[in-house]
Parts: sequence; C-alpha cells; structure tokens
Amino acid sequence: MRRIYLKRILSASMAVVMAVTMAGCGCGKKKTGSTDEQASHDASAYVFKDNPIDLGESIDTSSISSLGKFGDKIYAVGTAVSDEGNNKTTVFTFDKDGSNLNTIDLANSGNLLLYNAALTDDGSIYTLEVQYAGYMGGGDFEFDQGLDGSSPIILEDGNSIEIEDSESVEDDVTQYSGEDEEEALSDDSEADEEGTSDDAASTSQDATEDTNTTSSEGGEGDVIMPSDTDTGVDMSSSSNVDSDTYYMVKYDNNGTEVWRQEIDSTTDSYYYVNSFIAADNDTLLVSDTNGVHKYSTADGSKTADIAFDNADTEYGFSAYVYKLGDGSFGALVNGSEQTFYKVDLKGEKATEVGTVDSTFYDYSFYSGAGSHDLFASGSEGIYTYKLGDEKVSMILNFVDSDIDTYGVSQMVAISDTEIIALIPTEDMKYNLTYLTKVDPKTVSDRQQIVLGCNYIDYDVRAQIIKFNKTNDKYRIVISDYSKYDSDSEMSGGANKLNTDIVSGNAPDILVLDSDMPVDSYISKGLFEDMTDYFKNDEELSKVKYMDHVMEAFKNDGKMYKLIPSFYVETVVAATDDVGNDDYTWTIDELEKLVKAKNIEHKNIFGPLTRDEVLEMALSLSGSQYIDWSTLTCSYDSEAFTHLLEFVNEFPEELSEDDYNYETASLYRTDKALAERLYLYAFSDYNYEAKGTFGKPIKTVGFPSDNGSGSALYPNLQLTMSSSSKVKDGCWEFMRYFLSDEYQKTIDGAWPVSMTKMDELSEKAKKKPTYIDENGKEVEYDDTWYVGDTEVIVDPMTDDEVNEVLNFLNSIDQVGNANEAVTSIIFEEAAAYFSGQKTAAEVADIIQSRVQIYVNEIS
Repeated sequence: MRRIYLKRILSASMAVVMAVTMAGCGCGKKKTGSTDEQASHDASAYVFKDNPIDLGESIDTSSISSLGKFGDKIYAVGTAVSDEGNNKTTVFTFDKDGSNLNTIDLANSGNLLLYNAALTDDGSIYTLEVQYAGYMGGGDFEFDQGLDGSSPIILEDGNSIEIEDSESVEDDVTQYSGEDEEEALSDDSEADEEGTSDDAASTSQDATEDTNTTSSEGGEGDVIMPSDTDTGVDMSSSSNVDSDTYYMVKYDNNGTEVWRQEIDSTTDSYYYVNSFIAADNDTLLVSDTNGVHKYSTADGSKTADIAFDNADTEYGFSAYVYKLGDGSFGALVNGSEQTFYKVDLKGEKATEVGTVDSTFYDYSFYSGAGSHDLFASGSEGIYTYKLGDEKVSMILNFVDSDIDTYGVSQMVAISDTEIIALIPTEDMKYNLTYLTKVDPKTVSDRQQIVLGCNYIDYDVRAQIIKFNKTNDKYRIVISDYSKYDSDSEMSGGANKLNTDIVSGNAPDILVLDSDMPVDSYISKGLFEDMTDYFKNDEELSKVKYMDHVMEAFKNDGKMYKLIPSFYVETVVAATDDVGNDDYTWTIDELEKLVKAKNIEHKNIFGPLTRDEVLEMALSLSGSQYIDWSTLTCSYDSEAFTHLLEFVNEFPEELSEDDYNYETASLYRTDKALAERLYLYAFSDYNYEAKGTFGKPIKTVGFPSDNGSGSALYPNLQLTMSSSSKVKDGCWEFMRYFLSDEYQKTIDGAWPVSMTKMDELSEKAKKKPTYIDENGKEVEYDDTWYVGDTEVIVDPMTDDEVNEVLNFLNSIDQVGNANEAVTSIIFEEAAAYFSGQKTAAEVADIIQSRVQIYVNEIS
C-alpha cells in the first residue's frame, strides 16, 4: 500500500488558513456591493483600532478553527500536531481584551479531525469531529494505490503531492522558471500556512461549489472548512464517501469527554456540514446536506428537523445558520439565488425573508450582536446587515484603519464598536485581535487625498496603507468605483468614473485601466503633466532608468502617466529564418517565407484559428490605427485591408488533432514559423529559444506594414488629476513607485529601473539555486520539456541578455487593448470572412464606426 505523508496536519481545523491574500496579477481586484456613499467617504468614519491578543507561544494562531462567544467570554479552538504526530485540540477562553486566559486541552481521539466547535454559557464544550476514510491520524492518509492509481511526488522538504500522471508533471515543470523554482518547491510546505480569503469564503457559499469547499459555523461565526481537494488529497476520488464518519462530542469545562454521538451522514451525494452552533444550553443546531437539525445537548440525540419554505434544492440543500443580534436565528440558503430566512426554533420552521443579488457572494456572514441581525466581512472592510435589506452597511474600512488585509478568516462581533477577529498578515501568519471603534473626532486631521480606481490594485492598496501609517500630513482614501457595478449594469463603475473624469470631478490620483481613453483625457487637459515633479525630485534624479521605455510611455514628451513596471508582447521566430538585422518584418515578407518553407497557414503561429490571429494582430499592432491625440482613425488604409486579407488565410476552426499536437515539436521540425511571446522576464526568452525552438530566435513582432509589431504594456498606470488641490501630496505617494526601494521588489514583470534590470541581467546568466538542509546554496540545471523529453536550459550568455535588452529599448508602440474597438472590428470583419463583403468595404465600415466611438467617448 502506498502512503501519502502530509508533514503538517491536514485537519479540518486548518481550513481557515488557505490563501487569504490574493495576488495579484491584478490580484486583489474584487467587487463589493455596498452602499454608494462608501465609494468615496470620510476617512474618519470607519476607523477601528487594532489591539492584538496574545494567547501565548503554545498556540499557532493559524490553527484556530473556531471563534465565538459564550456568556461574557470569548473562545478560540485550535488543533495542532504534537511532536508524537497526534492531533491535539486546545480550547482558549478569555475576556474580550485577551485577559484572564484559560486553556483547556481536549482528550479527543488521535485519528479524528476537528471540524468545528462551540461553547454554551455553562462552559460546556461541543465539537464536531470527522473520521475521513483513509485517515490514519497525525497527518497520514493511506490508500491502496494513491490517487487515481498514481504515485506521490516527494518534495525536497519531505512533503508529498499526488498527480495523475507523468505528463501533468511535465506540464507543471514547464511553467516554472529558474527564478521561481525555489518558490515553487516551497508552495506545498507553505500551503497550510495560508488563510482562507473572504473571497473564497463567500464563494464557497455558492451551492454549485459545495463539493469543493464546505463551511461550518463555530459559535458566533461561520468558519470555512477544507474540502478533500483543499488538502491536496482528493478523498472523493479514491475512497467511498459513505465511509467518512462524523461525531458530535460533548466535553465538560475541564476537557473531559461526556458523550459522543455519531451523526447520520447518509446521503445520495457527498455529505458535508455547513453550520454547527450552540443555540442555547439545551440545543445544538447542525446544517448539513440533508437540512437543518436540532440536537439535544443532554445526549446528542436529534430532536427535530427545521422545515424551510420554498427552499431551492436544485443543487442540493445548502444553508448557513446564524444567531441574530436579538437572540433569534436566521439562515442563508444557497440555490440558484441566495435567500435569507428567519428560523423559528420552537415552531421548527424557517420563513423566507427575501432574495439578495449576486454582490452578496462577495461577503462572509457572521452571527449578529445588539441591534444588528448579522455582521459581514468583505475585501474592503466589515459590515452590518439587516435581513430584508438590499445592501450591507460598512462599519470598518481596512485601509482607513491601517489594516493590510482583504478580509478576516474568522470573526465574532461583540457590538458594532467591538469585534474579535482573526486577521491574515502579509507574512502568511495570523493575528488574533480586538478591534475597537475610534471616535471620528479623535482621528488625526490630515489633508485627504482620494485615489480612484475601478477595482483596486493589490499592490497600490498595500502601499496606501504603508503611506497612511507613516505620513503625518496626508491621508489617502480609496474611492473604488466598482461599487457602482450591478447585475443590471456590469460597467456601472467604469461609466461613473468616466463621467467624473470628464466633468472635472476626478479623484486626485487615478489608477488607469487599459480600456480608458487615456489619450483623450490627456488631450482635454484633465491629467497633470508630472515632468517637472519627476525632474525636480532629488532622489529620483539619481536613479538610472530605462530611458527609451520611459519615453515611450510619455505623450508628446510629457509625463502624464507614472508606470513602474511593464511587460512586452511580441512574436518570435528562428534567427536562421528571419535573419538578425532588425526587430520587424512585413506581411509580404512573412508570406514569402511561408511559401518557401511550405508551411500551412494554420501553423504559421502554431496552430491558431482566424479569430485568434486577428486578436493577436490587434493586440500587437492595433494601436497604430487610432491617434488619440488627434482623435483620428486609419482603418480605411491599405495596411489594415492587407491585414484583413492575411488573417482570412487562416482556418475558421482547428481539428482536435491540431489542439492535441505537441506545439514545441512543430517549431523543431520546421512545421511552424513563429510564436506569440509574452516577455515578463529573461527566462521567458531563454525557455522559448532553448526549449520551444531549440535554436537562436529573433523578436520580430507581428508582421506589420509600418514596422510596429511589438508592444509595451504597463502593469500599473497612475496619474494625477490636473484639478487636484493636493498635488504635492499626490506626488509624494506616487513617486515611491519609481524609487529604487520599490523597484527592487518588482517580480514577474520588467522594472523601469536600470539598477534592478542589471541585477536581473546578472541572475539570468547564472544557474538557478536552492538552499539545502545545511543552509548551503546549491546550483541545479534548469529544464524544459518537449513532449516526454527533458531539455536542459543553459543560463543565458552576455549576447543573449544584450539581445533582450536591445529589443526592449527598441519598442516604441504602447499596447492598447480597447474592448469596444476590438468588438467593432470582429463584428464587421465577419462579413468579409463569410464572403458577403470585400476587405475594403469592411475596412470602410470599421473606420466609420470606430471614428464615431472615438468621438463619442472624447
């Protein structure tokens, strides 16, 4: 029998420690549908003080699975693995400020996992424990053959993962660069140190995803529990789900077991528990796959089922039960929609209150307190909610409170001014804290800077919090226009932001999107020229930058946009096919080469459909057809007509064999000519040359009659409103993104700092390394897979590094992925592709429609 060893405990108590922080990639971009006035607000209105609670060195706060209140006390329950490999569950009780700490160890079985826990006012402890099929205790699972008959992969730190076959390993390995190998190797060992985001938590409430994530409510707040796949072990695919056994257990206030009762988990589908709460000293409530049930605290026997009126069970029954602020109970049922219910325990029935819109999926809900039915946590803060209302109401803003998080992993509300929360930190740990409302009158009076965006960038948000903590003159408030998005108007935020900009009501600082008509805004004088700010900055004037790139991002030589990092989109081909003279080629030159090498059109970029080639052409060379500074278009040009004719040579669809073909072999056997490449790092170029092509390559871009076939794309764009009253404060914040301190932190994109670029250049010429068990740095070979063949990728040479640098410094075109323009082109080009119109006729129509669009938005 093969065994999978998970070095750290994969208990249900670790559920709350899965990926709270996102990352970006536009990571950290999230919609929260709260009241409109919160899009721009008084920074003093939602401030809470963070008061850490110390439970002592004996507890790893990331192991806390249940958090709640009983009487006037708070409790936290966590499970860890002892040195002997056994599960150890500890209950902590304390006052709201962390004082009068009491510790109770539970005498639970070593092969059971804590699913959730709750305490009643008399101090009795109730747990929900599960024996998963194949679980051996202490973090070990045992299966006959591993998952799906596969073998475990043992990582360098001793952890192991299951994969379906060797090909999946090869697919994974090809995604790792040498620069990221050490991080990739450490991902599994750190997986259990990450937290569950409110994003994930709220999404898990969707009934369509119940097989992926289950949740449970401990005492006063719901807690997200891991599904089998969350642990990296696909229990459902390798064992009989009916063999999982659930127990409800009672312990006295000393941790001694009083009774143990097995729960009936018989179901036609996978059994899971959503909620487990103590209703009072006599009754426990369990919400599971089969419904909501009452259990007696005397012996654990089931006493009644709660009947739900008109509950949507199309995807199975999925409900979360909460104690409301007035002591009664409510429930949130997930079906095709989310519906709130009032629960009558005595009458043993639940009555529908109302259905809410999709924005409620962005929140995790917790039991109420005082006059508030429920509390909720979202990516921007903490809220209260009254059953029947259409919106939640913010009471705490994370950024305004200088709390760098996108949500809490657990929470219990004492009142709307006092909250106990478990908050993930930047270093993958968790802080248990007592949050207290700060009187707005006592919040320090600083000049307010409003930063506007349509979804906040993760890194910008983190820098705002750092700025606010250290700056005694200015304070930045985020105005996230995504709050204006709705089911009926998905672009409500973008439209509102555009209206504010053109009407002169723009925020002081803007995070620009690629869809914005930025050049049009600039031509109207709406954005500040920051050239003098940059030139007169004593620190930044000493920093070496990639001058050509910085210049390319300017408008008429003026700096309206601050861009700290970028990536490049291009097309590469073998040097022996295209030569080594320059970085461009024309469509005619490409067609001549295709004919000479007898390459099928579908495999030129290998393999792609007609629509895919058109999308690539517009992404790489589409910017040349609109001049935003003059608000003119040139789609009726011979160059664009020629492009349409070229694209029409490609097939409308590909065969299944085309999709299944090993792409790299096409290039190595001269059946394909060029490939689209996204350049974020030197390794992207190196893998393409030595892995995919197996020979020297040249960055030539998409074939274009005007020579603009490669494009720079900003990862982040910041600008300053020309009407701002706090321009000096705006620059004080924005300038940091160009500082060496920030530039050194950039990863996964090209920096604009030559100092950082020089470091990356030197690293690209060395083998990747890892730190062994003795703390020694050890080199290893970087590899790439072509089918089943492993290819060693040697470090780059000086010439290869210089080739990339020279290419980056040759690009003049800035990409502009305007979805509206792209849609117009695709709609009208279809008539040419189907033979209804000529390319010239279609080009004229596109010219007219896009020109109208440009005029309208300008």
